[in-house]
Amino acid sequence: MSTAIIIVSTTTSSSSFFFFLLLMITTGGGCKPRERDALLAFKEGIVKDPAGLLSSWQRGGHYDDDDDQLLEEDCCQWRGVRCSNLTGHVVKLNLRNDYADVGTGLVGEIGHSLISLEHLRYLDLSMNNLAGPTGHVPEFLGSFRSLRYLNLSGIVFSGMVPPQLGNLSNLKFLDFSGMLPSSMAPFLYISDASWLAHLSNLQYLNLNGVNLSTVLDWPHVLNMIPSLKFLSLSSCSLQSANQYPTQINLRQLEILDLSNNYELSDQAESSWIWSLTSLKYLNLSSTSLYGEIPQALGNMLSLQVLDFSYNGEEDSTGMSVSKKGNMCIMKANLKNLCNLEVLDLDYRLAYGEISEIFESLPQCSPNKLKELHLANNNLTGNLPKLVGRLTSLVTLDLFNNNITGQVPSEIGMLTNLTNLYLHYNCLDGVITEEHFANLTSLKSIYLCYNYLEIVVDPEWLPPFRLEKAYFASTSMGPSFPSWLQSQVDILELAMSDAGINDTFPDWFSTTFSKATFLEMSQNQIAGGLPTNMENMSLEKLYLDCNHIADRIPRMPRNLMLLDISYNLISGDVPQSICELQKLNGLDLSNNLLEGEFPQGSLMSRVSFFRASNNCFSGNFPSFLQGWTELSFLDLSWNKFSGTLPTWIGNFNKLEFLQLKHNMFSGSIPDSITNLGKLSHLDLASNGLSGPLPQHLSNLTGMMINHDTTKYEERLSGCDYKSFVNMKGQELQYNQEKVTVVTIDLSSNFLTGVIPEGIVSLDGIINLNLSWNNLNGKIPYMIGAIKSLESLDLSKNNLYGEIPQSLSDLTYLSYLNLSYNNLTGRVPSGTQLCSLYDQNHHLYDGNDGLCGPPLQKSCYKYDASKQGYQIRSKQGFHIGSFSIGVTVGFMAGLWVVFYILLFKKSWRIAYFCFLDNMYDEVYVKVIVVWAKLTGRTDERLRMSQVAWSSIDSDEYYE
Repeated sequence: MSTAIIIVSTTTSSSSFFFFLLLMITTGGGCKPRERDALLAFKEGIVKDPAGLLSSWQRGGHYDDDDDQLLEEDCCQWRGVRCSNLTGHVVKLNLRNDYADVGTGLVGEIGHSLISLEHLRYLDLSMNNLAGPTGHVPEFLGSFRSLRYLNLSGIVFSGMVPPQLGNLSNLKFLDFSGMLPSSMAPFLYISDASWLAHLSNLQYLNLNGVNLSTVLDWPHVLNMIPSLKFLSLSSCSLQSANQYPTQINLRQLEILDLSNNYELSDQAESSWIWSLTSLKYLNLSSTSLYGEIPQALGNMLSLQVLDFSYNGEEDSTGMSVSKKGNMCIMKANLKNLCNLEVLDLDYRLAYGEISEIFESLPQCSPNKLKELHLANNNLTGNLPKLVGRLTSLVTLDLFNNNITGQVPSEIGMLTNLTNLYLHYNCLDGVITEEHFANLTSLKSIYLCYNYLEIVVDPEWLPPFRLEKAYFASTSMGPSFPSWLQSQVDILELAMSDAGINDTFPDWFSTTFSKATFLEMSQNQIAGGLPTNMENMSLEKLYLDCNHIADRIPRMPRNLMLLDISYNLISGDVPQSICELQKLNGLDLSNNLLEGEFPQGSLMSRVSFFRASNNCFSGNFPSFLQGWTELSFLDLSWNKFSGTLPTWIGNFNKLEFLQLKHNMFSGSIPDSITNLGKLSHLDLASNGLSGPLPQHLSNLTGMMINHDTTKYEERLSGCDYKSFVNMKGQELQYNQEKVTVVTIDLSSNFLTGVIPEGIVSLDGIINLNLSWNNLNGKIPYMIGAIKSLESLDLSKNNLYGEIPQSLSDLTYLSYLNLSYNNLTGRVPSGTQLCSLYDQNHHLYDGNDGLCGPPLQKSCYKYDASKQGYQIRSKQGFHIGSFSIGVTVGFMAGLWVVFYILLFKKSWRIAYFCFLDNMYDEVYVKVIVVWAKLTGRTDERLRMSQVAWSSIDSDEYYE
């Protein structure tokens, strides 16, 4: 190391000469060997480096084999390492993984060797996988006394944050934020946060995801760090926010994020948070603060962003269903918050008048409010004309309230408005050109599910270029709106139930060429499908419930969902539809399609396929064999024939299988019991024969504890109804209940016994095996199917007694055991008695049944049975009795024979008696045979009537 040159001059020198002398001061030649060794030791603890962050970390003196460059000996030149220009010590180590994917980061541990970097001031190891085998935060990090910046965010640590970090008195930046902790996985926590108060210079603190549930005094601790400017404690399981410090020290705090602390449940009015008047950003979303939003909020004059929304769970319609929202009342007056740009109160207000809310908004000039979110509240009243004063407004979100009246035309004055969400309200009236007059920035408009009507001049040219437009249930017809021709930037367009009674315009495919989502269901659109659709970018297309006719044209190649059900589309399914390799949902049901399906399908991603109520024919479609993702299959009400293939059991994701009302024959393949997720099996009204599959217990999807998948994508906007033969009639179930757990094999020619394994399927709601030729006994433990609501075993050849366990089915609301050969006493029970009161015919055709509620008594049967039991108990010896009877019978026979042989009159009388007996027996046999033949013919006649109804034209009209 050379010596620094020090020049002392008693004379005044020029600034340029002094600068020249400073440049002559020399520093250390490279990093310290001890620190270089520490860095290399750290590298040895890294087992994976996908992005090559440490590729330059090598000992010098030789060439790199990859790029033939001389490796740098000076560690200060290594990637991510910075040294002091004066001392040569390593002062900065930045190995942050800048990629979004954590999998591209370093994998290993934070080695103890880093403790040698005593002069380290900046350490950033964020977004890497450096938790090591223990998963704990290294305690030695508290030894870096010079450290000012520490970022370990995104590292999935567990265990306690070491309190030794309280030794870092010079620290200004501390970030431990990470992945949100799950309920099962180990998490990072702090049990005693008092050490944080020692970080007197701290300006930035981010502990998102660190569990602080046991730190009840967190407001007091943080109030002892007056230098804080940024504080984020999101998802920390905070328990209380009402520990009011005696004196507020956080006078420099500008950003406070307490979001996603669902257990933070206190009265909002008494919180100390409203005293932080220096705040510019305040996020209290998804906390459980309740009560009045106080007037003190109106004193936070620096506030720019207030997020007090509640992000609850959503149901199938997108509605929030959380029970912890809507707990506040707006009392604050925000008129003086001239810096406020974002106000988000989604799902927070218990009630309110929309006009009063608008009157309390900032009224400064110019008005800076850009985003106003009031969705999912219970706001009532009319939308006021004051909305026209919010000239800076970019987003207005009033989704899902009870706002009534007309939309004020003043909304057309908002030149900066980009997003307008008014859907799911009670708005009515007419929308005209005036409402859109100056909305030059409008990109998204949601008016659906109100009572609105759009009436504009046919020649009107809109000032905007929409990207998302949702007009469902908004009257826009009867003609197809011509102004849409100018909206060439449309990405999503919904116009279902819009009163359109027209054909598709010629410009349809060209104008909407960029669109990925189109929904025009429930209109009266006639004619053929649009031409040149193959050039569109569509991914989801809903045209169901219209009057569209003609044939299926070539479709956009990027389609993922296609619903053209409930139309008048005819002809064959074209071969081109098999080229839609991205398709995962296809609904062709309720059309006039015919013929066989094309072969060679490449649509291996399809999970939802419905083609019911058409005129398709041929064998079971062979192309389905490659659809391994299939979870919903409905081919019912067609003319398919042949046998069911054994490979039907390969659909291991199938949950819904409906093939009823076709002409399938042969046996049900045993492989069907391989469908472990199946929860709906309907093969009714076919020509299937043979026994039931034996391993029904493998259908675990029909058990109570099985979680069934809810279909995320809505197919068929016509509020699709699934018909289930249940409770003696065809019942309708809507889309949400389409997966009612069912086995329906009725109206076939099935034989054999009902397998005992069926009783393990305790989640079945509907079991229908009627109109078959099943024999044997009803399974003894049928009462184990606890969820059963409807049981129909009628029109079979079942015999034996009705199991007493049947009375255990407390949910059973329909039972039909008629026309079998059942015998014995009818089981008792309140449930069975009430079922008989509802249907007196449920036991008809079983002559051997007796006892209440039937009129036939079981007394004689019980008395003979009881007498036999008494004699048995008295020690009656069956063997001795048999010998005595045999000897007596032989002796009596010889006496009769002797008399008939020698006495003529007795002999004549005896043979006359035999002749009369023969005639009487013969007549009775003929009568009984005629009755039996008549019953069989009747069953055959009824079966033929049922079969003839399948081909009736009424089902295809």
